[in-house]
Amino acid sequence: MPRVSEVGGMEGFGGVYGHRPDLFKGFMFNYGVLWSHSTLDPLLKELIRLYSSNTNGCRY
Repeated sequence: MPRVSEVGGMEGFGGVYGHRPDLFKGFMFNYGVLWSHSTLDPLLKELIRLYSSNTNGCRY
């Protein structure tokens, strides 16, 4: 799959979402809720994030 170009002077994830600031705002809201209101242990959430990134071939 080809990489999406980055915009707005931001690198990586934020630069890709620069194409659709409305989606970025929605994502950040949901991501914030997940991290601040979840009952999962923070270490477990981090391990899940890393596993998901690795499974999907994310370089970050």
